[in-house]
Amino acid sequence: MMQLNQKLSSTRLIMIAAVLLAAYLVSILAVTNLGQTRLKESQQRELNLKVQNYTSTLEYFFNVTNDELTNIAGDKSMMTYFANLASGMSMKYGLGASLFKLNRELNYLMDNSAINQQSVYLRFSLVGYDGRVIADTDTTKDSMLGMVNSQEINDKGFIIRTLQYAGDTHIQLVKLVYYAGKPVAFLVADLNKQVIVAQLTAQEHEDSQSRMDLITTDGDIFIWDSLARKYDIEGGNSLANKIYFETDIENTPFQLRSWFEPVNEKDIFTSGWFIAGLSLLAVPVFFGLFYTFIINNANIVLTTKFQESHKQERMLSRQNLLLTEEIEKRKTSEQKLAHQATHDALTGLPNRSYGHLRLEQELAQAKRTNSNVLVMFMDLDNFKQINDTLGHFAGDQILTQSTERLLESVRDSDILVRLGGDEFLLVIPELRGGESAQFLAKMVLSLFDTPFILDNQELFISGSIGMSIYPQDGDNAQQLLASADTAMYRSKQDGRNTFSFYHSAMSTDLQRALDLDGRLRQAIANNELELYYQPIMDLSSNKIVGAEALMRWHDEQFGFVSPDEFILLAEKNGSIHKLGELAINQACMQAAEWQKITPLHISINFSSVQFRYCEQLFKQINKGLIVSGLPANKLDIEVTENLLLNHNEDVVILLNKLQAMGIQLSIDDFGTGYSALSYLQKFPFDRLKIDRAFLQNMQTNDSDRELVNAIISMAKALNLKVVAEGIEDKWHADYLIAMNCEYGQGYFYSKPVPAKEFELLLHNEINSEMIERVDSATCNMI
Repeated sequence: MMQLNQKLSSTRLIMIAAVLLAAYLVSILAVTNLGQTRLKESQQRELNLKVQNYTSTLEYFFNVTNDELTNIAGDKSMMTYFANLASGMSMKYGLGASLFKLNRELNYLMDNSAINQQSVYLRFSLVGYDGRVIADTDTTKDSMLGMVNSQEINDKGFIIRTLQYAGDTHIQLVKLVYYAGKPVAFLVADLNKQVIVAQLTAQEHEDSQSRMDLITTDGDIFIWDSLARKYDIEGGNSLANKIYFETDIENTPFQLRSWFEPVNEKDIFTSGWFIAGLSLLAVPVFFGLFYTFIINNANIVLTTKFQESHKQERMLSRQNLLLTEEIEKRKTSEQKLAHQATHDALTGLPNRSYGHLRLEQELAQAKRTNSNVLVMFMDLDNFKQINDTLGHFAGDQILTQSTERLLESVRDSDILVRLGGDEFLLVIPELRGGESAQFLAKMVLSLFDTPFILDNQELFISGSIGMSIYPQDGDNAQQLLASADTAMYRSKQDGRNTFSFYHSAMSTDLQRALDLDGRLRQAIANNELELYYQPIMDLSSNKIVGAEALMRWHDEQFGFVSPDEFILLAEKNGSIHKLGELAINQACMQAAEWQKITPLHISINFSSVQFRYCEQLFKQINKGLIVSGLPANKLDIEVTENLLLNHNEDVVILLNKLQAMGIQLSIDDFGTGYSALSYLQKFPFDRLKIDRAFLQNMQTNDSDRELVNAIISMAKALNLKVVAEGIEDKWHADYLIAMNCEYGQGYFYSKPVPAKEFELLLHNEINSEMIERVDSATCNMI
């Protein structure tokens, strides 16, 4: 009975142990299976987030490159090149310089655009709309431009494409370049595929057991493969039964195809064989306890991986959140850039391109309603002077206050545009007639009667207005703007602070000015201008002591062109510096030759524009003296009173340096400008020249005669020599000699003549002196 009870007890214990062991095993298997399922789900989410992060990174990469191409396509260097090309400028005159600067900008972008020390771009090419290559950063290699679908890029303005070249797939970005609202070229950028590979493999390593390909229309681009390395060693198919993703990359023609090793193939503890082995090993109790320890360890491993998976998921979530914030910032930045692209940063007004578009819209509306549109072009007078003397901050304040005054005076339907610099455009739709236009122009000019206040200082500024009216002065925006601009320049010529309506005769004057501009540049380049010389006489001895160098121009098309006309034109177009250098070199060289005949000084007139670059002017003068060998004390530099009025510290320094060299300084046309004793005291002048206007009526006009007397007396008091211009007859000469005027020049002695004729005058004078000496010696002998 005891043995039976023991057997039953043992059986019961065995059964209980077996049940407990079975229950324990079942619970272990259930927990293990559930852990593997959760782990697979977690891996699927983790990989999905990783792939989405890769595609978002690549999308952001292409968006950034698009922004860079947009910036360079609208860059000042790009626009300058096409502006010069549109104006017909040749490679010799300006177009080559703008192309060189454009190439430099493209090379700079290519050299300075890098991610992790890898260049983003391999090559930039600028291709004209006609297929001609304009610029290429790598001319040593064959072109990989291919054909561009003009319709597609016209619709989008930007495309990403792939090309097969030399057995490899290349990625290119093509950006359409606009000038004056029209497509003119394609900007093509070859991307560095290694940068894309680096972006897509940032989280990959040798043990990640994954593969990625970038799908394109011209073939797949290999990115990464760590699966092949494993199966090269172990054998088998590297892509069978793998987790597979095929994801579109937004805003690109690409797809990212990726494979990942499932978690149940990475580790034996996460495979199905582990469960079967665990069942067989759990038969003995001892091994059951041992297996319990192993399962516990396996659960710890699974828990760790599960926690790591959650950690990575949280990290990816944070990265996605940061990416979302970055995208929002980028959208805000794009909106700001879009506003900046159409509005002036300083005044907030529509800029030139947007104003042109608004004008075209108003013209289309006027055409439908058969109404008139007034185009008013306004330029602030003497704004550059304020900008140069008081600084750009003061100039900005003037522009801002001017904008406020104009905005307060216009209707909501009117359009106020800042064209650039100190130029404004006012478009008045539904104009009633010419009288209304005059009223509006007077009203706008009156806005500037009130002084501007800057740092408790009052500044008075006026405006010059030119107006054209649709449809009588043009039927499109370009014609109306050109007509209004022409009329505005007529207002400048009429004395400023006024307005002018456009009429056809203005175009004729403008065309002459444009033609003269081109002919003058050509004449300077071909050395077609000639220096004439007018003798400067010692009035007491009636002998030549100097010569004034005067520029003359006889053009084949326009004939003799007045110096007053072409000198003013040279000052405006900047060629005055070339013209001045030409005068210095020729006059100094000629004067040095004449020193062999008789000692005399040479006078050269200088424009106030030349003194804007004092260092350059000093080098030109010094070089002229060194090359010619002319002594410095034989050179007389003549400047006008206008320079003294608008001078800066650099001018004072330059004049002092010239005087220290021994060069003579004269103030020209004294009495016609803002004459003041302070100028004569402040600047180191040696001579004072009386303008010919005072001598013309001096014989009959007491006021002119008294002015001449006063000028001579003042010069004597300041120890300055006096040169009288415009001596036309003997009465003038005798009167000036009586007033102790030292020097004079005019048609009474000689008109300005070429160098050869002037040299003949010198020889004649010397011969006359010799004859007088012989006669005198003969008389003494008798």
